Order: sequence, then structure tokens, then C-alpha cells
Amino acid sequence: MKISVFGNPNLPEDSAALKLIPQLKRKYPQAQILVEDPTEGLKPANDWLIVDVCREIEQITEFTDLDQFAAMRRVSVHDYEVITELKLLKKLGKIKKLKILAVPVNF
Repeated sequence: MKISVFGNPNLPEDSAALKLIPQLKRKYPQAQILVEDPTEGLKPANDWLIVDVCREIEQITEFTDLDQFAAMRRVSVHDYEVITELKLLKKLGKIKKLKILAVPVNF
């Protein structure tokens, strides 16, 4: 399993996902956990978990379907272009299994 954690430690509103790294290491000891910058291009894995900040949620929320983001207008991923790129990768068949853990900004 690959776990991609997105966030900027220098921006409080974009660093919440980074706080979960110790818990992720305990829960998924065999996983490859990487802090990545989604603007540098995404590299999908067969079993992939993405952890990122999401505005307008109050608790950590798991998404398994990218279409949930469009259906839930009051919930938006902090980096909209990430969802756009993920949808494209899925359409191209490059994403097999994906989960997204959305972390509240104020976590």
C-alpha cells in the first residue's frame, strides 16, 4: 500500500494531514508513506490511500468514490486540481483502488 500525505507544514490551514503520519505508521506498518506535493504530478499505486485537508468538514472522513466530491457541494477538497487529476487518472485506468482520508482544516 502507498499512502500519499499532502500538506504544507508552513501553512497552518494546510498542515492538518501531516499530523496523522505517526498514526498512519502505526496502523499501516508495511505501507510506504510519502509526504508529496500534488502539484508535482501524482504517481498512482495499485492500493493507494491519500490523506489531505478538506474544508467544511468537522471530522476525518473517508471517501472511496471520487464522484462523492461533486455530489457533496458543501464539501470541497482544499486542492481542487487534485480531484480533477485523480478523476483523469481513474478514467485512464491508472487507479485501481483508492481511498481518500479528508482531514478537517482545524484538526
